[in-house]
Amino acid sequence: MKEWISPIYSIIFFIIGLPYLSDMQLLLVSIGVVGIYLIYYIIDGDFKFNYTPANIFLLIFGILVFLNTVLSIDPNGSFRDFSLHMASLGMIFVFTNSRKTKQDMYLINVVLVLVALTVSIYGISQYVNGVEMGSGWVDPTQNPDLTTRVFATFENPNLLAEYLIMIFPVGLALIFYNKSIFKRLFFSAATFIILITIGLTYSRGGWLGLMVGIIVFLFLVNRKALLALIPVGMVGVLFLPASIIHRVMTLGSFQDTSIIYRLNLLSKSVNIVKDFWYSGIGLGYIPFQQIIPLYIRTMAPYHTHNLYLQIAIEMGVVGIIVFLLLIFSLMKMSIKLSFNSESRFIGIFTAAYAASLSGILVHGIAEHIFFNPKIIMAFWLIVGILINYYVLNSNEEKKLKLEV
Repeated sequence: MKEWISPIYSIIFFIIGLPYLSDMQLLLVSIGVVGIYLIYYIIDGDFKFNYTPANIFLLIFGILVFLNTVLSIDPNGSFRDFSLHMASLGMIFVFTNSRKTKQDMYLINVVLVLVALTVSIYGISQYVNGVEMGSGWVDPTQNPDLTTRVFATFENPNLLAEYLIMIFPVGLALIFYNKSIFKRLFFSAATFIILITIGLTYSRGGWLGLMVGIIVFLFLVNRKALLALIPVGMVGVLFLPASIIHRVMTLGSFQDTSIIYRLNLLSKSVNIVKDFWYSGIGLGYIPFQQIIPLYIRTMAPYHTHNLYLQIAIEMGVVGIIVFLLLIFSLMKMSIKLSFNSESRFIGIFTAAYAASLSGILVHGIAEHIFFNPKIIMAFWLIVGILINYYVLNSNEEKKLKLEV
């Protein structure tokens, strides 16, 4: 009976709700997850702190989130992002320091892919039935044959792409890990549907992130398959719709209004970093909206469309350095586990989450992934799951030493 009241199911409920609940509902669920784990710790009386190389950077980043809220040019305006980051970091803490099994982690992987599958099917239905595109989603002069970009349960196609490129490598891992033909076929079909939906978002940053994620996964899991990817990709291009090819061709076009807008915004936003490099302006889009008119009068953006520049603007140079050190620590941990873990399960799925991080961070060059609440929490969820594979591997190594 105890297995059925395990707090691991609160994490699973959060995963199920992530693309479907409202932002406030999702935040409340995340707080509930932390509460359930804390209650479970009190009842069970078995709290154990698990060290990982990323702990110190997560702690410092959390402190900086607090400081850049309190010292923000608009503390009230920073509170939204403060609550999202702190709730997410809280989930990472309780999840990392709880007992879990391979079966628990496998179940989380399956649920992630199944939920992404339902979202993808919804996205495809939008494409089949037709859905109105938002203003500014595409430059019609550069993409005259592009009439539909799917977004499913998210606010725009780029957000859907961000979500799906974080889940896609997990689908690949389920294909590689499972030996059952039926399971391989099922997860192959599910992952292919997710892939199609990423294509239908027509998110160029998402496509780049997807490509990098696939390369990272295959490099860590099967480098022979990585070599085979080159001819497969070349043949696959022949079957791509004209709308996708045209969209790819505009990736470096200085005539595309979206690219021109982003470049102008980036070049002018750098001046904010020069003026606030030591402290940042404060967490979130509201402080940014308050200060950007002092630097740009022809635009009214919510953010710079670049994760790294935006973090530097909001949290100063120290903030971006700590964030990059956190990412470096996570990737170093992932590479070590993927290559050296005695467990095939841990090796494959660690590679998947390293690929997820790689993909979304590449997308972060063209989008600020810490803007939308669902993507913020999805990002930290991926980080938390990745860290848990390190903990799982450490526990297995300790057991082996005790048995010897």
